[in-house]
Amino acid sequence: IDLLKLLRQSKYWQRSGGRDHVIPMTHPNAFRFLREQVNASIQIVVDFGRYPRIMSNLSKDVVAPYVHVVDSFKIDDTPDPFESRTTLLFFRGRTYRKDEGIVRVKLAKILSGYDDVHYERSVATDENIKLSSKGMRSSKFCLNPAGDTPSSCRLFDAIVSHCVPVIISDQIELPFENEIDYSQFSIFFSFKEALEPGYMVNQLRKFPKERWIEMWKRLKDISHHYEFQYPPKKEDAVNMLWRQVKHKLPGVKLAVHRSRRLKVPDWWRRR
Repeated sequence: IDLLKLLRQSKYWQRSGGRDHVIPMTHPNAFRFLREQVNASIQIVVDFGRYPRIMSNLSKDVVAPYVHVVDSFKIDDTPDPFESRTTLLFFRGRTYRKDEGIVRVKLAKILSGYDDVHYERSVATDENIKLSSKGMRSSKFCLNPAGDTPSSCRLFDAIVSHCVPVIISDQIELPFENEIDYSQFSIFFSFKEALEPGYMVNQLRKFPKERWIEMWKRLKDISHHYEFQYPPKKEDAVNMLWRQVKHKLPGVKLAVHRSRRLKVPDWWRRR
């Protein structure tokens, strides 16, 4: 409330109603009860999982990657990475989540009994993070089911581990998607497909080695885009986020110019 008061008194906020402001709002509950009052601004979010439909959208907001938890795989030059990664599918993390994340409990049952699938309940301690890193680096595919919201940090752990992400979320939005084609290095399953017994594992088992190696190479090429660094470096996560903000500026100018001449704001929404 105090912050909102401070903003409203600012001449910079008043000149555009906050439209030319950028607000990092990456926690799903951030500004939960006042979000509507800052919704004109460009918001940096990790997804739209708990946002009402009338708030936050890709036309004005920027999707940011989570900071990855595991260490980046710096020297990954194995002659035959496909054969050296002996685990087909890897997951290590919390299995009890809210909302879309309830799929994790169902997956635990569906994926049990496979010798080449590692699905383990775990919490984020230093030791478990090291084990997760080791597991991802020795797996062909890394499972990324929805967390409490459609996305989770596990996707970005998989990317910096050069483990082909298997993304299960019907509503996920991804960072930098106007510049990066995730289909070049990720596999997507709907909830319905993932929860069909045997379907996902069978699809992964018959996945062509040549195609997997192409994805592995692509992961190595793009993983630097998901590194948060200070000072920022060219095309790292910080640099990429500001590039995304730049893409929003024409829309900001349009909204500001319209607001200055409209007698009935957003009249078109009533049609």
